[in-house]
Amino acid sequence: MDTVQAKLLKAITSFLSSSKIPYIITCTWSTIYYGRRRASHDIDFVVELPIENIAKTVQLFSQLPEDFMIQLETIQEAIENKNQFQVVHLPTMLKMDFWILTDEEFDKQRFIRRKKIKLFSQFMQMATPEDTIIQKLIWYSKGQTEKHLVDAAFVLQIQRKNLDQKYLQSWIKKLKLGKYYKKMQKIDLEEYL
Repeated sequence: MDTVQAKLLKAITSFLSSSKIPYIITCTWSTIYYGRRRASHDIDFVVELPIENIAKTVQLFSQLPEDFMIQLETIQEAIENKNQFQVVHLPTMLKMDFWILTDEEFDKQRFIRRKKIKLFSQFMQMATPEDTIIQKLIWYSKGQTEKHLVDAAFVLQIQRKNLDQKYLQSWIKKLKLGKYYKKMQKIDLEEYL
């Protein structure tokens, strides 16, 4: 595993925890944790940053070491628009995307369901495998990028016995992801090993 990314993941999750910013690790790193190891050039988080705490949030992020580049005004814009902002680790040029928790039902549900896991000898908050699959299917439905479907397929295959199938199928139906779920199940994962 890339030790630079491991150190960054530990540093940023420590920062978020000590700053009392609720978060979940999502996207590639939840896929790596539950599914398969693969290269990644970023780390993605969903964070809960209330609009009434914008000034405090900007102040907290301004205290990151100078190894991190952030345009502080993007934090306010992201919070106001329920979008995302980015922090770049300059020595490695690795980026961290901070997606603001939205009011969408699925987004709130996956945030509530986050799991406390131990990774790199540190406790962190991770999206569940079911929510990782669902989110990957959502992204696939929006852009047809194959890696999202393949990531979801690996998580499904590796975590199949541990999944809450009722929850998974319920959200696939609610979000009208059934055709993508069926397509995902037909993928020959041997091609991606």
